[in-house]
Amino acid sequence: MIFSIFYLFPLLYGILVSFTDFRLSGIDFNGLSNYKKIFSNYAFWRSLAGTARYAVIVIPLQMAVPLWIANTLRSHGNKVNVLVKLFIYLPNVTCSVALVIVWNFLFWPNIGLFSRIFDNLGIVGFSFFDNANISIPVISLLIVFSCMGQNVVIFCAAINSIPQTYYEAAELDGAVKFQQFRYITIPFLSSVITYVLVTNSIGALQIFVIPQLMTGGGPNYASSTLLMLIYNSAFGNNQFGYASAIGVLLFILSGIIAVIQFKVTKREAIEY
Repeated sequence: MIFSIFYLFPLLYGILVSFTDFRLSGIDFNGLSNYKKIFSNYAFWRSLAGTARYAVIVIPLQMAVPLWIANTLRSHGNKVNVLVKLFIYLPNVTCSVALVIVWNFLFWPNIGLFSRIFDNLGIVGFSFFDNANISIPVISLLIVFSCMGQNVVIFCAAINSIPQTYYEAAELDGAVKFQQFRYITIPFLSSVITYVLVTNSIGALQIFVIPQLMTGGGPNYASSTLLMLIYNSAFGNNQFGYASAIGVLLFILSGIIAVIQFKVTKREAIEY
């Protein structure tokens, strides 16, 4: 019942709205017009490209960095584990607005810390947000920093569940740390890695708050994402049907990527 109210009904209603010209003044059925408009819209393709560029940076970092941290913490005591995980998880429960304010203090043109450093080096007026080739990586780093705590906790729990005897036997056989990671940790974490990969990929397609607050998608949609386009179309331009159509395509894209990742990473579970 709860699933139907909060998930199934909004999904079906959103699909229905995508075939209409839904405005606050009224609803008119317009068939596939919204979908035709999407594929001929410059903003859509720019936002799709922006989403892909964020994903290419965010997903590998959100996978590799937490996995490295979790594997490093395996050889440390409980107190160190707790303190490090607490510090890393803190951004996850911190308001995104506060994180953006701190990030702007570092990178904002003219007044940011790094901008001041560039000014002192003779590079006057340098801006991190005027060029998407620079702004997207800068924003992506904040996204990774703010979200990787959850992955660290997941990987730590999974690594701690691996019997220590495997590592002890590997050490007796002369295996170095990298070999233990490659031939013991990674195989045992295969199902967890798949889960984290799929959830992070879906999350990367839904990036919204941080770029919306930092650049608003500019300049000229260069740092925009599909979710930002949905928001601006619905609440900025009062085009709810068009925004719903983009949402449907985003839902389909997320499903396709998830299925492909499950197929590619599928392997037999290791029992112990």
